[in-house]
Amino acid sequence: MNTSRNSTRSRRLHIAALATVTACTASASAHPAAAQQPASSQANGQASPTRRFTIPAGDLKSALQAFESATGVSLQIDIPHPTIGVTDPLDGMHTEGVDGIYTTEAALRQLLAGTGLAFQFTSASSARVGIRLSESVDVTSTLPNTISMQKFTEPLLDTPQTVVAVPNFVLKDEGVSTLRDTLRNVPGISLAAGESGAQGDNLTIRGFTARNDIFLDGIRDFGSYYRDSFNYEQVDVLEGPAGIQFGRGSTGGVINQESKLPESQPILNVGAQFGTNALRRITADINQPIPELAAGAAFRVNFMGVESSVAERDQAEIRRYGIAPSLALGLNSKTRAFFSYVHLTESDTPDYGLPWLFNKLAPGADKGANRRAFYGFADQNFLRTNDDIVTAKVDHDLGHGMNLHSIARWANYPRNAQITEPQICSNASVSVPVGGYVAALPTSSINTTQTCAYTPASSPASILVNRNQIQIKSVEGDLWDQTEFTARFKSLGLRHAFVGGVEGGQEISNPIKTSYTLNKINSVPFTTLVNPNEQQPFGGTGYIASITHAKSDTVGLYFVDTIHLSRLFEISGGVRWDRFDTVFNLYQPTPPTGATVTAAVPRTEQIVSQPTYRAAFVFKPSTHGSVYFDYGTSFNPSAETLSLSTSSAILPPEENETYEGGAKWSFLNEHLMMEGSVFRTTKDNARETDPTNSANIVLAGNQLVKGVTLSVVGRLPQGMDVVAGYAYLDSDVTYSKLFPTSIGYQLANVPKQTFNTFLTHRLPYHFNGGFGGNYVASRTASSTTPFVPLTYSAAQTFAAGTAPCATTATPNTTTCYQVLSTGMKQVPGYWLFSLMVNHPVTDRINFQVNVNNVFNRFFIDLPHPSHLVPAEGANALIGVNFKF
Repeated sequence: MNTSRNSTRSRRLHIAALATVTACTASASAHPAAAQQPASSQANGQASPTRRFTIPAGDLKSALQAFESATGVSLQIDIPHPTIGVTDPLDGMHTEGVDGIYTTEAALRQLLAGTGLAFQFTSASSARVGIRLSESVDVTSTLPNTISMQKFTEPLLDTPQTVVAVPNFVLKDEGVSTLRDTLRNVPGISLAAGESGAQGDNLTIRGFTARNDIFLDGIRDFGSYYRDSFNYEQVDVLEGPAGIQFGRGSTGGVINQESKLPESQPILNVGAQFGTNALRRITADINQPIPELAAGAAFRVNFMGVESSVAERDQAEIRRYGIAPSLALGLNSKTRAFFSYVHLTESDTPDYGLPWLFNKLAPGADKGANRRAFYGFADQNFLRTNDDIVTAKVDHDLGHGMNLHSIARWANYPRNAQITEPQICSNASVSVPVGGYVAALPTSSINTTQTCAYTPASSPASILVNRNQIQIKSVEGDLWDQTEFTARFKSLGLRHAFVGGVEGGQEISNPIKTSYTLNKINSVPFTTLVNPNEQQPFGGTGYIASITHAKSDTVGLYFVDTIHLSRLFEISGGVRWDRFDTVFNLYQPTPPTGATVTAAVPRTEQIVSQPTYRAAFVFKPSTHGSVYFDYGTSFNPSAETLSLSTSSAILPPEENETYEGGAKWSFLNEHLMMEGSVFRTTKDNARETDPTNSANIVLAGNQLVKGVTLSVVGRLPQGMDVVAGYAYLDSDVTYSKLFPTSIGYQLANVPKQTFNTFLTHRLPYHFNGGFGGNYVASRTASSTTPFVPLTYSAAQTFAAGTAPCATTATPNTTTCYQVLSTGMKQVPGYWLFSLMVNHPVTDRINFQVNVNNVFNRFFIDLPHPSHLVPAEGANALIGVNFKF
């Protein structure tokens, strides 16, 4: 085992050196490109005509004039009210030029790259060039072409990584209103239920948890809340190596939410939705340019309010309200400033679903009224969040292809929750195979001193359900700054795209948890499996179980250089260094008699100083496609979630590495983008908690995920939009010191196969129709305990010191129970289908109907080792949208 790890580290050092050398090849001496005359047009059999362009780097105005001469396309420069003292808005703007065989659209896009400008063809021979504030959407093809974060210098087509960008038009077609539902369009992602200490969006990317890998405009969105899509321009999912750009975490990838920003054109859109699940949702998007103010300004505000029940689930309710104003200044100058504020309030009646019974859903819970069963307290369960996020961003053009960007954020995420988690029997702490022995039988979740009275064959009418209370009050917070320098230049005859940055700040988490367990018995009233009394008055003796204070100070330095070796080849490399300093302490006020005593954690500090590396190679056989290979590393400190213990504080980080190869191609005049990749991600030293001693945490596990992902996004003729994706994930626990029986089993919440598609097409009488489907294969609930004992023999007595169920902690055990049968603790796979019909009544009024879960299928959507959340039943949404 040590030999394997040493070999891995040696290989890592060699590749890290390659990445470092590649990233450091940037030289300060720049040589201007030689001017050449564009060649005549020629056809090459592509979907649209292409020609050879040789427009050199330099002044943008001259380059656009050369473009007009070469193509015959007339360009209208639509940048109102140039900066005072400047007679031409293009003066001082720089382009990297274009050299190679391109379509007209692709060449113009290349000329405008990095300028903050976009274009839109108004006819076959004319186009308008104007300010682009959201760089993620190219108005020519209405397909995402870049990522708004400046740390990604290349178009998506040439970015050596799997990047799935879910644009706003997809969200509109599907009637999507949350980040969780948006991510159903991304292969390789699986959703999970909220944790006991952290509610909100929970998911895995390529087999590894990504709960703390959610970003908003390039900065970590640390709060535990459910994210609404009302202010999204698009959502980017970067699968694979992302440690260079984002720091800690990012084992399987990251998610970035791109916010709407002010634009140079007026917008006034109002939408309303009404649903059969009692949904009422209103949104508004208002943008007003103010060209006479501050060298070009604009103001935009988005509103959202929603109240809804959940189809086929009793009592669960959603109530969210949000506002997101933003202001842009200096749009026509070299220095542009953006200020935004997001406020999101949530007041839900949360639903932690249905209980497990050993290895599967409790019997009868998927049928009839039991499908709707709510095991909580209708008037005493709540989830309240009140999030405030303030962001300021400044972009400054230094000239000659150099730019400086800085973004700062203050965020505050308070939450207050009391949620009921239904339980029947205690979960097994380890997997024990048939013929093995255990020292004790499962206990009742109501009274943990008693043996559980139920078996998989028990009648549902006889089963009682414990109402475990998850009660937490907490405030999470962020104070962060990120400053980046980007430069495009030539050195030694090679074109470079360089990004260097520094970021850092402070994150805090202060949760207070409450318990209701006295003398190992839950003091909250239990209920029945078949007929839970959701109107029963809440009762119980609550006391504070723990008060935690955690603070993390972080600084990160990074740089990445992409070198264009020729028209056909690019290489890139990068290095990042992070310092992650976390201070943690936990204590419990004096508890009442019989209460569970929480061991105090005195002031504990963990300092992690860790580098990450990345290297990539891109081959571009055509301007329409690329083939790439990518390698990257990442790390996960034990204080990653701002939770720490005395034993975990001394542990070094988990370390991960990913190899990925893939191809990307655009078709039909860049209206259709397809990409595919194969990858392999390893985690060499996963943390494991001793099942017999929770204070003993070690780095003793190895995990592997390898697979294939495919995705398609397109906006085609006849009103046809297409989004489709497929992922095959082969995940394994490859080594485990404390849980050896888990070796060879798939990781938690990692389906082997996922598939998604949504197609729209124009129908007669000015209607548009859409159809979508999702498939998620079966998932296990736990990586360490993938299967559990189901039946046992009678008690067997052994001499002290010889019992097969004895442990180092209990060497004198004499009574054991032999395991007679086991079962996989997993949820079955499912198919989910949806429909859409859209009808524009006028140019300004549009009606849309979405039907979700068309066949009213029952399935577990969000699994957790201790509870199961079913999907919403069939429901229809009727919406009307107004454009003024």
